[in-house]
Amino acid sequence: MRLGHLSFVLCCSLALSVNAGIANDSKTAKRSKDAESKKPNAEQPLVPTLPPPTAEWPDFPGPDASKSKPEPVTPPSSVPETPDTSALPPAPASVEASAAPVQEQTPAQMEPHKRPVPAGYDAAAELYKQKKFPQAAKAFEAIIQKGAANVDTHLSLAYCYLVQRLYSKAVKEFEWVAKYGKNSMTLQSQAGRTAISLRTYMAGVCPAPCLKANDPRWTLKADGKRWIKVQYSSKSARLISEYHVGEYVANINGDPVLKGTCPVCGGTGQVARLKDGDPPPRL
Repeated sequence: MRLGHLSFVLCCSLALSVNAGIANDSKTAKRSKDAESKKPNAEQPLVPTLPPPTAEWPDFPGPDASKSKPEPVTPPSSVPETPDTSALPPAPASVEASAAPVQEQTPAQMEPHKRPVPAGYDAAAELYKQKKFPQAAKAFEAIIQKGAANVDTHLSLAYCYLVQRLYSKAVKEFEWVAKYGKNSMTLQSQAGRTAISLRTYMAGVCPAPCLKANDPRWTLKADGKRWIKVQYSSKSARLISEYHVGEYVANINGDPVLKGTCPVCGGTGQVARLKDGDPPPRL
C-alpha cells in the first residue's frame, strides 16, 4: 500500500515538472520576440519614393548597367551655337504665296460640247416652239456672237435656217454640229449626213446612193469594163459593172443590193441645183 502511494506521488511530481518546463520555454520565446522587435530596422528593404507625376522619373540602373555606362551629357553653354543651315533644304514657301489662284473657265474657253446652257437659250427655244423662226434665229445668232453657244444652240439655228429655206446658212451650222457635237455620236452622224445631202443638192448631184457615171471610184479592169466596189459594212462588199449606172444600190442589212433605176434622179445622176428659197429637198 505504501509502495502504491509512493508511485502516485512520483507521477504527480513528474507531471508538474514537465508543465513548468513548457511554461518556461514559452516565456523564453516571448522574451526573444520582444527583444527582436526592439532592434533597429537596418535589414528592412528600402522602397524608393516616387516623385509627383509632373516631375522626371528617376533612372534605376538595370542588371547590365555596370557593363555599358551612358556617356555624360555636356550641359549647353550660355551662348547657343548657330545651326549650320547650308545642308538643309530650302524652307517651303507659304501655301498662300506659292499656290497660283485657280481661275474658273469661262464658257467661251470650254469645248463646245461641255458648255452649259447659255443665257437667253430658253427664250430663243420658246420662240422656236411658237414657230417664230426668224425671231428665234436672231436670238440664237445673238448667243453665238457672245462666244458662249453650246451644241444645242447651233443645232437649233440650223433647223431655223432649214425651215426658212436658207440652205447656204443651214449647211454651215450642220457641219459645225458634225464637227463639235462630241457629246453624241448619233447627233454628229445625222448632222454630217444632212450637211452632205445639202451640199450635194446645191451642187446639182443626186444625193441618193445610185451609181453615177462620173464617180471617181470606177476602176478599169482587164476585161475592158469599169467596175466599182460598193461596201456598206465590213462583212460584205460587191463589185458592180458600169452597165448598172443610174441604178439605186440599197443597203439591206449591210449588203449592197441593186433596186433598179434611181427614183430621185431617174438614172441621170443629176438634179436641179438647190438654191436658197427653193422648195425643201428630200433629205
